[in-house]
Amino acid sequence: MMHHDLFQQYQGDVLRQPERYIREYNNVKQRVNYSPAIYKGQPVKFLYQPFFFTDQDIQRFKELVKTLGVILKKVIDQYITEPNFRKHFGFSPFLEALILSDPGYDHPFPMGRFDIFYHKDGSFQFCELNADGSSGMVESRELDQIIYNSLALDRYKEDYDFHTFELFDSWIDALIENYRQFSKTKTPPQVAIVDFFDDKPASEFIEFQKAFEKRGYSTIIADPRDLVLKGDHLYYNDFRIDCIYRRAVTWEVEEHQEEVQDFITAYLQRKVCVVGSFRSQIIHNKTVFSVLHDDEATYFLTTEEQQFIKSHIPFTVPFNPKEARLLKMILENKDRYVLKPSDKYACLGVSVGRDYLSEQWRQFVEEELDEAYLIQEFCNVPSMEMAIFSKDKVKFEECNYITGLYVYNGEFKGVYHRAGRENIIGSLVEGFSLPNYLVRKK
Repeated sequence: MMHHDLFQQYQGDVLRQPERYIREYNNVKQRVNYSPAIYKGQPVKFLYQPFFFTDQDIQRFKELVKTLGVILKKVIDQYITEPNFRKHFGFSPFLEALILSDPGYDHPFPMGRFDIFYHKDGSFQFCELNADGSSGMVESRELDQIIYNSLALDRYKEDYDFHTFELFDSWIDALIENYRQFSKTKTPPQVAIVDFFDDKPASEFIEFQKAFEKRGYSTIIADPRDLVLKGDHLYYNDFRIDCIYRRAVTWEVEEHQEEVQDFITAYLQRKVCVVGSFRSQIIHNKTVFSVLHDDEATYFLTTEEQQFIKSHIPFTVPFNPKEARLLKMILENKDRYVLKPSDKYACLGVSVGRDYLSEQWRQFVEEELDEAYLIQEFCNVPSMEMAIFSKDKVKFEECNYITGLYVYNGEFKGVYHRAGRENIIGSLVEGFSLPNYLVRKK
């Protein structure tokens, strides 16, 4: 699995000609700085370290996405049809009403990025399921293209073809598929990319707006607080909205519910198509991992599906500070566990036991945790030596990495990578994006 020969060749080439690669890294960094690959106003941090995949890897990604997708669809159907099952998630009445409202199309999670720990031998474990405002498509596209046209791959193009992953037109196709099912028409919709923002919109939204408009769909970027329901249509100023690409994450919609009443009413009354629906929250909320490990709750899954869960999803249980046995377990075995908020993103609030001294861990668990947290088994995080460049030097250091699989309407579409030298990899701690390529011998 993965193209080990190319990883080794790249490392050898860099170490043989460090000055040349350092110069090229600085050129690449300039190109990235002037690209749309921006996060919170700053150019994304990246490693000049290509990731090389084989057709075997891609086929494995497709298979695991398909298998998990069937399981998650069953969980969502169970939530919709069985009131007792809903109690496992503890959603508010407001959120439950949004989830139970039929979005008008079949795919309950149109866009997702499933993050996995993918090892060199092809074994894997799921880390989390990002199905609510998934991001990273722009930085993936820009890094893939910029580094493809750099020294990093030049030496190998004589012997190999390098393929990148297309994440924009494929998403537009998926969104339009859902809209046509909702509207029962082939009339091109007017599209709104919707998220909360206090300043200018994220560069990713602007790039998606360009992609939609290039395909002939009039598109605006709007804050849900600025949307107004007039009769049977939702508007942003004078722009009629037929279809929303929802980037506003669910917990923010719930937090601002009094300010977004027209948006919520339009959704509940199906006066606008919202892609993705709020049903995605069932699998996005990390509680789903604990539900999946509850054999009694998931009696509707097959034996093979339950075995897939046990093999590939880390054991997870809700944190209950009143349960003495549970408290004793995580205090005495801190290196085996991670504590995660049930509904945050970008590693917000994630704590790894092995990063704490025993007394610090005890204090954190006993004084700061609440019932909104989950206890999760610490996964064996994959790592490899990666090129760490600075302005005037390069060295190879052992880095942990996490692999994100983009899923549109249930189908695998591409890969995202982040790496870092800490146990937690994310935008709030040390985290670097990496380029990804499917490699085929000529």
